Order: sequence, then structure tokens, then C-alpha cells
Amino acid sequence: MAKFGLSFSGGGVRSAAFCSGVLRRLLQKEVRIDYLSCVSGGGYTGSAYVDWKYRHNKKDDKKWHQKFFNHMRENVGLVCSFQNPCQGIFDCVIFCALALFISVIAPFIIWGSFAHPLAYIIDYLFGRILRGGSRPCPEEVRLNPNTTLDDCLQNRKNADKIYDRVLLFFVPALLAFIFYVLKRRVQRGEGLFNWLSLFSLMMFGILFFPWFLNISLRLVPDFLKGLLLVPMIFFWFLFPRLRDNASLVFVLYLYSFVIHFRVYRINAFGILYDDRIFDQAFAASILLMWAAPLVIAIQQSIVHIYVRWIIQKAFYHPNTIGKCGCSGISWRNLFLFCPALDESRMIQNIPRKKALTLDDLDDLTPTYIGCTTVNRWKRTPSPREPHYELLTMSPQGIERLDRPGDEQGLHGKLMPVDVYLSEVAANSAAAVNYDSGLAQGDEAPFRNFLVMIGLSFGASLVADKRHEKRRHICLQSLPIVIELLRVVPLVFTLVLYAKNDGEKFLIAGLLIHIGITALITLLGLMPTGAKNPGRLERLARWLTINTLGGHYHRKAMNVINVGPSPPAVLSLSDGGHLENLGILPLLKLRLKKIVAVDGGNTILDQDYADALLTALDMARKKLGCSFSALDGRDIAEDIRDNFVERSPGSQPSSYRFKVYYYEKNVNCDGKTKVGEGEILYIAPRHPGKRVKTTPYVTWEQALRDIDEDLEAGLWGAGPQLSSEEADRLTFCCCECCHGNTCRGLSEAMCGVFPQHSTANQLFTPTQFSAYHREGYRASMEAKVAQFVSDEKEVTSAPGTNIV
Repeated sequence: MAKFGLSFSGGGVRSAAFCSGVLRRLLQKEVRIDYLSCVSGGGYTGSAYVDWKYRHNKKDDKKWHQKFFNHMRENVGLVCSFQNPCQGIFDCVIFCALALFISVIAPFIIWGSFAHPLAYIIDYLFGRILRGGSRPCPEEVRLNPNTTLDDCLQNRKNADKIYDRVLLFFVPALLAFIFYVLKRRVQRGEGLFNWLSLFSLMMFGILFFPWFLNISLRLVPDFLKGLLLVPMIFFWFLFPRLRDNASLVFVLYLYSFVIHFRVYRINAFGILYDDRIFDQAFAASILLMWAAPLVIAIQQSIVHIYVRWIIQKAFYHPNTIGKCGCSGISWRNLFLFCPALDESRMIQNIPRKKALTLDDLDDLTPTYIGCTTVNRWKRTPSPREPHYELLTMSPQGIERLDRPGDEQGLHGKLMPVDVYLSEVAANSAAAVNYDSGLAQGDEAPFRNFLVMIGLSFGASLVADKRHEKRRHICLQSLPIVIELLRVVPLVFTLVLYAKNDGEKFLIAGLLIHIGITALITLLGLMPTGAKNPGRLERLARWLTINTLGGHYHRKAMNVINVGPSPPAVLSLSDGGHLENLGILPLLKLRLKKIVAVDGGNTILDQDYADALLTALDMARKKLGCSFSALDGRDIAEDIRDNFVERSPGSQPSSYRFKVYYYEKNVNCDGKTKVGEGEILYIAPRHPGKRVKTTPYVTWEQALRDIDEDLEAGLWGAGPQLSSEEADRLTFCCCECCHGNTCRGLSEAMCGVFPQHSTANQLFTPTQFSAYHREGYRASMEAKVAQFVSDEKEVTSAPGTNIV
């Protein structure tokens, strides 16, 4: 038999529900699915289906199929399931606590911990130059009662040695410019020079702006002081180098105010400087500096773990999820190099109640393929090549879509046994991420803001765990030694500060700690990716994996792995960041029949099939495919005329076309046709716009040739929704939110059927049922079973029954 592939698109819970309806129809018709390619929300349904099938002896059966779809419907409220109020409140508490930690507590620890120690260092090293005297004027007045504050300030203004201050500001600014130019010219050292440029720029900022604040705050009335931030912010955004790191500018402002208070001891914005309070904050900051790398590691992993947990807990089989839905998830998932799998998982037979890995699905049909986007990896140094590509994860292996046959890539490094099924689904659903593939564009300031607050659903996977585990025991213990070297100067500093003695040694301890951190970061930013890496590159890869915050710093500095060797750590995000249909892996397999189910977000009717056209264009460039309508017409024109630009009441839910497979000739230029196939594209439609069918089809009629019955109370009277049923699906979260009141507000906030917002993960069972029914109806209209089995279709005239 010809191989058949099914793809489920991204689109959150909306797509999961729509795809589940298509899947149900195919299972009822006993269609053999050879490959199941999933992206994002489509992976909720796809991965859950193969998980349930594995738990039922790897065989399909109508009884467990019903339980499976009912289970998905009942647990569709991923973030907050208010079908059970107590559970909903508990989910809300977890979500709010996680959001508070990620966006407030963690950034405060990571960025705020350096403010007071940095102010102490700047005051000690450069305070005399910035002030124009050895002591701040308030302290000078306290020691000399005959001198007023105004007299002190005026005397220092008259005796100001401007040349020292100009040199202090000019040197870091010049270094920032030099390193920026080198970054643009020397491609292999882009990450290194980027870090040096930003470091020099930050040094300029923390020296110049405290002095600027002191001058401006003395001359400006109190009611205008807040407006000073406006021109300062615009100053930074005038320059691309500064604009692309806008989030760091606000961190710099925080440091500038703290340094200003410490250096000048002058009250500003109604805030009184107090040595005792500064001392307490300084001691607390030293403790936070030690904890910051640990917080970074947790911050980078916790959201991904949370997404994986809610997907697994909601949709997977009870024997898979374990207690509280946490099977396969442990504290080791918070850090990069910690074996996430037990060694017992390497054997053939696994415990019955255990989370599944991709390797467990090796002999299960269909072959599950999870589509993710791997970022920060260019195979060639060409400036035209993007740094992101599709990464497919399946029981047959994990590889880039564009990997040639003679290139090892991840083969033998990252294996199916290393990755849990729920982990693949969460990777593919990482829509909010530092890296956003095709959607990234000129969003560098927004991206850096996400880096700063740690808001990312993406995963970070060590590319070669086996090699790390084979290292000598001494080398595996080295991260602990590095951490001790980083911590000891902080302990030394804290002890000296508590005794109020040895200021020079105290400064030395802080500088040693900052120097060690900077050195580790600097070495970790070295270029990687070469086929035969040298010692420095191997060191950079090791530091990226084995030091706390190593991978985070590479992300923050936008370091890209260039070469055929994979990065030390793979940065994975939503598969829809590259191609949202999940059709490319199926085209690479050159299948005879492909059904592409599109549950993605399409606000306007004229935008329908945009995701399909984007995928086809990629297939031409990456896989050498060619496409045409069934009658040989140009594919773009035919889609527009027969699928997109149709009047309400005659809009079809499916479109069918041909694909031709080619491969390059070995001995001559050009390509040779090696096969062809057909693709059936399915998308949802509003009941008031789709092709009209008469009469109304009930479940009894739809299932007359199938030995199965659907509960009308759960799934409606039939697969066809009415306009009234679709229009009342307002808002989200609770069944009581649905109705015909405030429809306009609901449309603005949550969207309308069949395009409810992808960001809405609070679907109700009624909403799930509606999209499930629409998927089932669309597959009936498209005659999916006949399409796959190559049966001759009977053309139906408009207005006839689609059963």
C-alpha cells in the first residue's frame, strides 16, 4: 500500500480540538495512518493519541477511542480547569505564582543583585573623579560645619578637572565602537566582540549617567525631574546598537540611580540616602549574587516544565502521567547536564506506569513526528542562511530537515530514548520564545526584553549527553570546583564587610568574583560548530553545558553556532516559527497521499491558505518539490479561485492538489522526477459561510455505516454546527461565559468561531466539542477516507448530502 501521512498544524487548543475531529473520522473509517506529523497545538492531539494507543497494546479500538476523545474534552482547560472549581483555583494559584517568579522575582534577583556592589566599586575606584573630591559634599559639610552644601558644590565646580572625567567617559565609549566594528567585520568572533562591545557600552553608561544625573537633578525643579527619563530614553533609541539592546538600557538606568546615590549621597526624587540602609542592601546583594546563576537556570527551565506538565496531565493516559501528572519530570530537568532518564530506560521492557520516550514508540503505527524549530545554528557562514531550521523528532531519529545524507548532525548524539514524548509536544508548542524564527524580523528590543524577564516556553537540550557522561570523573567534578572559585570571594567579601575592615580586600573580592564570572562567560562565547573543533571551541562547548548560566549568556549575547556540528545546547522553539502545517517532513518522505489539517489562526477570509502557500514555497526551496492543481493549473491561482475567494455560503473546507518529487542528478546538472502524490488540505469554516448541505446530518446518519455511537449530550446533535451554536461561543474558561451578550467585547478579546485566539488556553468542553464537530464535518465533506484509499469519488452537486 502507498504510504499515507497526516499532519496536524499549530494553533493551540483550537487546533487540537479541530484535529481531533479529523482524527476521529479517520479512525472510525479504519484508515491506516503511517506517519503523523504534528506542530504545536496539533501535537496535543497527536502525541496524546499515540500515547493512548501504546497503552492499549498498540492497537486501535472503538471503545478506547471514545474514552480518549471524551478525556480530551473533559480536560481541555489546560491552564485553569474550572469544570472543577477547586481544581481551577489551584491551577490559578500555580499559574500566578509561576508568572510572579518568572517576571518579577527572578529578574530582580538576577539584575538587582549587582546594583549595590557595583555602586560600591564605582565609588571606590572612580568616586573622586566623578565628584571632583575625595568625599561627597554632604559628608564634607557634616565634618566641616563652616561649609554649606552650596559652597561645597560651587567650589568643586570651580576646581573641576574636566580632562580626567572626559578620559574616563571616552575610553569605554571608544572601546565599544571598536569592538562593534570588529563584530561586523570578523564573523567567527561575532559573539566575543558582541560581548566586549556591550560590556564597554555598559561601563560607559554606569560612569556617565550617574554624573549626568547629578548635574541635571541639581538644576531641575522636583516636579520636572521625572521628565528627565524621556530624553534619556530617546537618546538610546537613536542608535541601532543601543536600540537592539533596549532592555539593557533600563537595567543601566537602575544601576545609574543606585551609583548616583552612593557616589554623591544627595537626596533625589524624595528618596533619602542612608548609609545603614545601603549597608544592609549591599550585604543582601552579595548573597543574591551567589544565588543568581542558580535562579537563571531555574528561570530558563521552569516554564517549559510547566507547559509539559499541563499537556501531559490534561491529555495523556492515566498510566503515563503518574502522580499529579509529573511522571518523567524531576528536579534534574531544571539543569542542563543532569541525566533526565534512568538507565533502566535503555532496556526493551519498561514499567507499565511510566512516561514514554520516543524510543518506546519505535514499532507503533503511525510513526509520530514532532516538529520544532532549532535556533542559533547555521550550517554555513553564508549571511543569507537563517539561523533557524526545522528539527524533526521521531522514533526513527532526530535531525534537521536540511541535513544532507553525508552529514552526521545529531546522529548518535541525541537519540529517541533521550527525549520524552511529552517533552517533544512541549518543545513544539513553545510559541513565546527568545527566538521566533520567521516571525523574529526586527523585534530585537522585544526579544531582549524576553531575555531580561526570562519569559520563554522554549527548551534547551544538550546535543550530546552520552559524550558528557563518558568524561572522566575528575572532569565531571570540575563544575563544582568552578562554582567554589566563584563563591569563595563572595564569602570572603561578606565576612570583611561584616567586620567593617579591609576595604581594599573587600573591593578585591568583588572584582575577583566579577572577573571569574566574566572570564567564564567570555570563554563560553567562543565560536562553535566546526567539523573538527579545536581546544578553545571544545572548552566553549563544555562551559556552555556545565556552568550555571553559560547557555543563558550565549542567548543574551545572540551567539550563533556556525558549522555542521550541532550547538552544545539546542535552543528549541515552536515548530510554527518556521512552518505551521507540519507538512515538510511528510514531503521529505515523498509520500503518495498526504492530508494536511490546518487549525491555525486565520482572521480574514482572504488569508485562508497562507500557511499552506508558505509551506509549499519552503518545500520548493528545501526539498525540490513542485506543485500543481489537479487539472495542471498554477497552484496559487487555483487556490485563490477555488478555495480562498469564494462568497459566503459556498466556501469549501478542503482543497486537493498534486505534488511532484524531484532529486538532483548525480552525474549531471538538473533534477530528475522520482515520484508524485496528492495532498488534501482541510481547514475550518464558519457555519454561515461554508458550503451548504441539505438536509442536516445527525450523528445517527453520519455513523450509519460505523458501529459506534456518540453521546449527543457531549458532542451535539450531529457533526454540523449551526450558526447559532457557533456564535454563542463567547469568552472562555467557564460554560457560563458563553452566550449572545457582550459578543463584540468577546470578539475583541478572544476571537470568534472558528478563529478563537490561539493564546486562549482556557477552552471549555463546549468549545472543544464545537471545533471537534467542525473537524469531523470537514473531513466528511473532503471525503478523506476515499482520498486515502484511492476509491473513485462521486462528484456531489452543490447542496447535496456530504455523507
